Amino acid sequence: MKTDGSGSNVIKIEDGGFRNPTNFDSLKEIKIDEGISKNKLQLILEGMDVFTFGISKAPASIKELTEHFELNLESVDYFIFHQANKFMNEKIRKKLNLPAEKVPYSIERFGNTSCATIPLTMVTEMRDKLENNRLSHIACGFGVGLSWGSVYFETDEIVVSDLVEI
Repeated sequence: MKTDGSGSNVIKIEDGGFRNPTNFDSLKEIKIDEGISKNKLQLILEGMDVFTFGISKAPASIKELTEHFELNLESVDYFIFHQANKFMNEKIRKKLNLPAEKVPYSIERFGNTSCATIPLTMVTEMRDKLENNRLSHIACGFGVGLSWGSVYFETDEIVVSDLVEI
């Protein structure tokens, strides 16, 4: 796991936390560009910075993990990434030369669910495989901060709960 605080302004919400509590000014509309306005309670995302971060740090993190623990990428059954957007994840997958069938997605069904994308993908896209097989996985999360991390783990015929949608 790593973090780079110099990227703290790349993904943020200006007001609403302890440092900048919500106040009347938080709701004032601020013109960003022609036809685009926001208030201080809405997300600010520097898209190209986030994209560059994701496609560089995620593959590097996975490579560092596999090298440190002497893991062979080809022997890992599945790679589950945080799913900010599929285009970014496909770039990460291709950088690592991973076959598409080893990288499941749930983003088409649920969108970016923040920190839930990895377990959500496992529950919805891998249930039968998880319940009936011994499998090896590498998961990689990345996002706000900017922070990122990767983990290797194994499962062996685990119980997978039903997805409860509210």
